[in-house]
Amino acid sequence: MILFFFYRDGVEIMKQLRHVLAKFFGNQAHQYIHAVGMTTRAVVYGVLLTALAQGFVAGLGYWVGGLSSPVLFGMVTAMLALIPFCTPIAWGAAGLWLLLQGETGAAIGVWLWGALVVSQMDNVFRPIFISSVGSIPFLLVLFGVLGGLLAFGLVGLFIGPIVLTVVWAVWREWTTHLPS
Repeated sequence: MILFFFYRDGVEIMKQLRHVLAKFFGNQAHQYIHAVGMTTRAVVYGVLLTALAQGFVAGLGYWVGGLSSPVLFGMVTAMLALIPFCTPIAWGAAGLWLLLQGETGAAIGVWLWGALVVSQMDNVFRPIFISSVGSIPFLLVLFGVLGGLLAFGLVGLFIGPIVLTVVWAVWREWTTHLPS
């Protein structure tokens, strides 16, 4: 419902936001708004690309594990990877399916592959994808993603990097104008 009003009144909201930020930050307000927009876009692309990579790598593990339809399970993993902390549901179910079919070794292999490789990709690739879009240091994005998720849940996935990006932009602006 909130998204509806942002779509409907987005132009007016941005106009008012630019006006208010210009009062506080002066000419630099445009740079900060641009940084927020770029970071939001980078987070969306980072989430999508990471989910696709996780689905692909998980599909390889399912194929090696002997699942009858590794592509389908890989696509399900990619879809669940879009939701934070849901990737283990996919590889856990795949391992359980193998276990119920009597493939104990393959089930343990899929679970280990999922826990040690697939789920860990989220912690590495997402910050890499996000930091590659802008001039934001990788470690700062990593702290923003993880801290945002811990503090605010799913919404924190976007809020954390955006807040840190704005702070980073303000910091860079201030340090360039400091006397030497």
